[in-house]
Amino acid sequence: MRKQAAALAALMAVVAIAVPAALAQPVAPAAGAGAGSLWNVLWKGMEWPAVFILAGSFAAIALIVEHFITIRRPTIMPAEQVQKARKQIERRQFRECLESLRSSSTMFAQVMSAALNHARHGFDAMHEAASEKAGELSGQMFRKVEYLNILGNLGPLMGLLGTVYGMIIAFSKLGEGGGEAGAGELARGISLALVNTLLGLILAVVGLGFFGVCRNRVDALTVRTSVQVLDLLEYFRPGGLAPAARSLAAPAPAPRPPLPPATLTRPPTPPGGHRASAPAANPSPAAQPGLHPAPPAQPGRGGA
Repeated sequence: MRKQAAALAALMAVVAIAVPAALAQPVAPAAGAGAGSLWNVLWKGMEWPAVFILAGSFAAIALIVEHFITIRRPTIMPAEQVQKARKQIERRQFRECLESLRSSSTMFAQVMSAALNHARHGFDAMHEAASEKAGELSGQMFRKVEYLNILGNLGPLMGLLGTVYGMIIAFSKLGEGGGEAGAGELARGISLALVNTLLGLILAVVGLGFFGVCRNRVDALTVRTSVQVLDLLEYFRPGGLAPAARSLAAPAPAPRPPLPPATLTRPPTPPGGHRASAPAANPSPAAQPGLHPAPPAQPGRGGA
């Protein structure tokens, strides 16, 4: 940003030196005419449309100078102020941080103050308040830069107005002379037309050129300021950056030992010290009540 400002200042210095030198260069005199300079030609060719063009030129220069004085990083988002606010928030010195920001007129201080004023309503309210305040302040800066766009667009129109005025004068002189007006009278009208056109184009080039530069500077600075404020507001998010930083700094928990394998346990012994045995799968007939085994067969007797 500082390099851009230095380059623009150097460009303006070169223009301020080169333009008067070019205007002071003598113009080749015509036959029967005295020597003069381009500055004298412009001065003689100015009419009332050129007054508005010059007024717009002075206004554009004032806006450009005011922009490069007020719209700078030290006046929008000082690095020292951002670091101080971060340290105070990390130390939980919220009241001291709010008081120090209220005493400053920078964009960062105003946006951060608006967010801290809504701290009692929660993180979402703080985020919304910061976004609204940032949009309001950036809109004010953009509206001020927009005047350069207006002046740049009006410059060619005012030049065209002078062109039409000069042509009207030239053709009116031609009509008054019955179509045989003198060359001097025609040259006067054409000179008025061209001089005002030239002044209008100069205003358009300067106004529109610096409008683009200033608009980009405002956009870059306001976006950076909003990013810094939203980054600091993450400390107030439930489960946000502060708890995450503490959890990342804490050592990893030790792994839990594996559970022992499951073992079969024997059923408890009943009172009396005897354990009931499981019934046999195929009990013998004698063991079953009501069943008796048949007696063995007797060998046969003879003669029976």
